Amino acid sequence: MRLKKVYFIFLLALIFASCSKDPIPCMEIDNENPTVGTPVTINMNCSKKTISHEFFMEGPVGAPENAMGWSDNQFTHTFTIPGTYTVILNAYNDFSLLGDVQTTTRTIQVN
Repeated sequence: MRLKKVYFIFLLALIFASCSKDPIPCMEIDNENPTVGTPVTINMNCSKKTISHEFFMEGPVGAPENAMGWSDNQFTHTFTIPGTYTVILNAYNDFSLLGDVQTTTRTIQVN
């Protein structure tokens, strides 16, 4: 009887361990080629299995976006310096930016 109980617990652990909980990051950008001063909306509502997330941008030297980060599901931003910006989304499967992380990037060319 004890062996059956151990086997059952092992089987349950195996089933739970095989269930993938890796976050699947996805972001949508409404305008990937804006001009300076045009608002751009970025959202991550298409992501799956994501509980917390953070956005960062890397842009031209001196761009204020290089020091910014966002954790909203959606935000609108207006660029003030032309150039190429890389938007980075880190998606986590736990609260407070913990757990497994998956990353996706997109490029915005500001004219």
